[in-house]
Amino acid sequence: MENNEIDIPLSKEEEKEKINFLRNTKFKDFKIHPYYNRNGYIKHAVEIETIKEIYPKFDKIIKVFKRPAKKGFKYSFRYQIEETKSLVLCFYLDEIPPKFFNAYFDYTKQDKKLKKKIENWMRREANNQQ
Repeated sequence: MENNEIDIPLSKEEEKEKINFLRNTKFKDFKIHPYYNRNGYIKHAVEIETIKEIYPKFDKIIKVFKRPAKKGFKYSFRYQIEETKSLVLCFYLDEIPPKFFNAYFDYTKQDKKLKKKIENWMRREANNQQ
């Protein structure tokens, strides 16, 4: 697995900082990246109206991850909707203007998925230390 394919968990401080960035930014202030609406169809079939409805529910964010991008990082915010349903909203926050680029629903139990993502990251970090 390449380095940029692993989700990096944010520290509590960084997570709080990024969630506050969203709190202080209206969804309409994000530029919609062409990736979201590739070739005239929505990549993961999450309608923009659904995204606008869920976006401001910041108390539903259960975890934030980042991955290296060309400019800074790609950030994914995982919103818990139901026990086995979450919505992941993805942004380029380090670009000016910041951009929204993807959204998808995840229908798995989040506790197991989050644990696995963090284990993968820790394993990679341990391998990099050797």
